[in-house]
Amino acid sequence: GGKNLNDHALVEVLANEAKNGIEWLKTIDANLSQVGSFGGASVKRIHKPVNDEGKTVAVGSYLVPKLTKAAEDKGVQFVMETAATELVVTDGKVTGVKAGDTTYTGKAVILATGGFAANTEMVLKYKPSYEGFVCTNAPGMTGDGIVMATAIGADTVDMEQIQIHPTVSQETSALITEGLRGDGAILVNSEGKRFFDEVGTRDAVSAAEVAQPGGFAWLIVDNKMVEASSVIAGYIKQGLTVEGADVEALAAAMGVDGAALVETMDKWNACVEAGKDEEFGRTSFANKLDEGPYYAIKVAPGVHHTMGGLKINTNTEVLDASGNVIPGLYAAGEVTGGVHGANRLGGNAVADIIVFGRIAGQQAAAYAN
Repeated sequence: GGKNLNDHALVEVLANEAKNGIEWLKTIDANLSQVGSFGGASVKRIHKPVNDEGKTVAVGSYLVPKLTKAAEDKGVQFVMETAATELVVTDGKVTGVKAGDTTYTGKAVILATGGFAANTEMVLKYKPSYEGFVCTNAPGMTGDGIVMATAIGADTVDMEQIQIHPTVSQETSALITEGLRGDGAILVNSEGKRFFDEVGTRDAVSAAEVAQPGGFAWLIVDNKMVEASSVIAGYIKQGLTVEGADVEALAAAMGVDGAALVETMDKWNACVEAGKDEEFGRTSFANKLDEGPYYAIKVAPGVHHTMGGLKINTNTEVLDASGNVIPGLYAAGEVTGGVHGANRLGGNAVADIIVFGRIAGQQAAAYAN
């Protein structure tokens, strides 16, 4: 998925340790029990959580409270709304971080500050063609960890590799999860026609959308998918969908040709029944889209993930421009580069933060001791 731009040693760690990460999550009552398909995946390999009713829930809002509680149970102190601005270096070793008038010191520092997708100036520095794109990220994703680390000599890698996600609500910047397409949703253009393999890699699907009339698409699901997913129910509640009791009514709500959409849906359901998509080569099939009411969400690409960042080794130690370890400094997650290469496969950011976050904790603790 990373088009061989990845650091292969980091990819091996990600793949080999993912299962252990899932097993570790169970020890903090975080169970990713459902396995499904995502874009760019040839088999079902995306582990997702479900609620007590067995419905799929969003992985972030599920994991973060459980990770937070696990940290609080260990006595971790959280300092909120406090911007870190500078790393402290003592005798060539990183020993703390400055935040406003306060300096926090320790025997090691782990940077887990995320990427820079919400920093428009930084994004356009590396990808001027993304001018005008909305961003799916939280406003704090401004690359501060990268800036602080490079200020003390840290190296970066793949900074120009910035991912756009194909299904983003342009009015709200809300990310519409890739899991919907993996579970059977389809994309149609303004003419009511499919135009691409919906579970292709994010860069490919995004490019196909941009090439459509108006540069957007409609993501379509049926009532069976709604009943199985609290995530979709959330989109409906947020007012992101249009609805139709049948396909013709949905077409009217979308403003597309009714006959064309009916033909598209019939052809898609035939593909599901046959297990083969002659037109676009999709290989991921779920249930037919044949139970009303039907729902559609208008989507287009948005800046979503920055694959580039600080250069690390397999121990998550941050490296300088000469390839030397910066003592006392570790990094994990989207603040780092090299793991995902030219394209991050859906779900792999969660694997990234769990796998390399655990390694960073273990390595920093060993260093401090």
